[in-house]
Amino acid sequence: MDDTVLRRRWIGRITFLLLGLGVVFSHLIPLETVPPSFGGQWLLPIDEVVTINDQTSALAPDPVNTPVRWIAPDLLLLITLAWVARRPSFAPIMVIAVVFFLSDMLFQRPPGLWTALVLILSEVLRARARSMRTLPFMLEWITVGSGIALISGIYHFTLSMLLVPQATFGLTMIQMILTIAAYPIVVFVSYAVFGVSRPAPGEVDALGHRL
Repeated sequence: MDDTVLRRRWIGRITFLLLGLGVVFSHLIPLETVPPSFGGQWLLPIDEVVTINDQTSALAPDPVNTPVRWIAPDLLLLITLAWVARRPSFAPIMVIAVVFFLSDMLFQRPPGLWTALVLILSEVLRARARSMRTLPFMLEWITVGSGIALISGIYHFTLSMLLVPQATFGLTMIQMILTIAAYPIVVFVSYAVFGVSRPAPGEVDALGHRL
């Protein structure tokens, strides 16, 4: 058994777990104290915007500088999919399940729904990881982006059918687009900082199995 390969695998798994937990707990930091977020009142439901405009005689707020909420890519999802697609052994299914279920509970989402969707997508990518090694990056990006769009649509549709309160459709779409657009950045940072890259041709694991 190659101790170096085994040690690298466990370091990768621990790093992935710590990154996931770090992203989850960073989302618990209040963001209303930061500079105004993109979107402004245009992300509010129409009836709320009308109410706001009716109650004031002042000029309408700047749609870019109105601090309503913070919109950012889903960094936890990006890290998970990038690592599963490129180094599946660094992101075990149990670790993914624990981190995302914890995020469901802390973010007060329906427990298990988003986790299940992410697990399904991650396992599909894991099964295709070997065949994706020879693909150009653009095709990898399209594959991952299509998966993100699919599970985001399913999640929003399911909550709508169950009449569960959720973010507006516009906010959901903007976050989905930003998430897909940020995938190359996460891939680059994962490679440059954590060494997460596609296995080299002929590379084997600790047991001598081809990666």
